Amino acid sequence: MELGLVTTVITLIQTVLPLLGGATAGAPAIAAVIGTLEKFMPLIVQFVGAVPTLYTGVKNIISALKSDPSTLPDQLKALQAFDVQVDAAFEAAAADVDPDAPGAV
Repeated sequence: MELGLVTTVITLIQTVLPLLGGATAGAPAIAAVIGTLEKFMPLIVQFVGAVPTLYTGVKNIISALKSDPSTLPDQLKALQAFDVQVDAAFEAAAADVDPDAPGAV
């Protein structure tokens, strides 16, 4: 249930993301997306290793928002923090399944 909800939200954000930037919506819409990512980040971190498309989707959203000229400096900081969290979770999950990782049996 939680995984389905997270993937649906990420897919929805990716679908509407092209409509959010520029003069049409700008910083308030970006703030809404960042707020949604923040709320779902614990679940994203939990499932990002199990669902590679979730990792790709979140990274695409972060990248698109970071490159949007209407993204404010404090929003960029939040996105950079999310980027670090998602990468760390993905790397940790990858290490769990990598037979060549240090400590693997």
